[in-house]
Amino acid sequence: MFYKLLRPILFLFDPEKIHDLLLTCLAIWHFFSINFRQKKCHVTGQVFGLHFPNPVGLAAGFDKNAKALLAWQDLGFGFIEIGTVTPKPQAGNPKPRIFRFPKEKALLNGMGFPNDGIEKVVERLKRAKPKLKIPVGLNIGKNKDTPNEKAVFDYTKCIEVANPYCDFFVLNVSSPNTEALRELQNEKYLPHLLEECVALSQRPVLLKLSPDLLEEELKTLLRISMEKKVSGFVVSNTTANYELLPNSKVGSGGISGKPLFQTSTAQLEFVKQHSNLPIIGCGGILSKEDAEQKRKAGADLIEIYTGLIYEGPGLVRRLVS
Repeated sequence: MFYKLLRPILFLFDPEKIHDLLLTCLAIWHFFSINFRQKKCHVTGQVFGLHFPNPVGLAAGFDKNAKALLAWQDLGFGFIEIGTVTPKPQAGNPKPRIFRFPKEKALLNGMGFPNDGIEKVVERLKRAKPKLKIPVGLNIGKNKDTPNEKAVFDYTKCIEVANPYCDFFVLNVSSPNTEALRELQNEKYLPHLLEECVALSQRPVLLKLSPDLLEEELKTLLRISMEKKVSGFVVSNTTANYELLPNSKVGSGGISGKPLFQTSTAQLEFVKQHSNLPIIGCGGILSKEDAEQKRKAGADLIEIYTGLIYEGPGLVRRLVS
């Protein structure tokens, strides 16, 4: 109720500035919080070899730089995915680069992997790790100035640095916000990339999928992924299908939120039918009913991002219960 009253005020300001302010407030709130801790709930159990206290996770992109890890745990999340992180720090695309569409309960994100770089992010993760009781995944990508021919070295660099400190890796080759990144999903690059990352990693390696793949492209990607022994999938990333916001002025970037729900859920069901690997369902979850549809489609775990913006932190507890 409180968040519904506060949201119209928050939405008067630039989305990225509010986002950064929220992360700062969360970190401060956790520092002074001593009584509010994770609610006891049913145990999800083992997924790709890890224990999850509940199936609701924070999607990558919300806490790119691992600034509020313990606060997310306190809010009731069963796991966290930080990033996307690249080997070198980078500023990302020019601002403004996040846009709200309140009527559609959607966001347009054209961030372009702004982050503090793997070394600094891992330092924060290292400090928080002793107090974390939930799995933390690290979403990794390539720097903007790294050509695709050398992209594998960016991904393996991140894995090498973070291996001791995170619980699983998610390879982001599907963001629409870095030029030519999605080419890494094709047969020219993907087999070698997966082979090198899986061989180096001491943790499960997941692949995050684009919802814009054609059926035959998706089948090929799934075949390669299973041949190269990935541990699971995140379904899905944001979409570049701007027809999902037909009555809005849309810039470049990826669409998330309610308009993505049907597309990402259909892809989730397809992946479940054509692979035997665990799946994290992500895309357009704004209610318990949405979460249940993801689970029925085949999700072992779920993640939220845009739902948190429109429904507030209480959404976590509603989904867990």
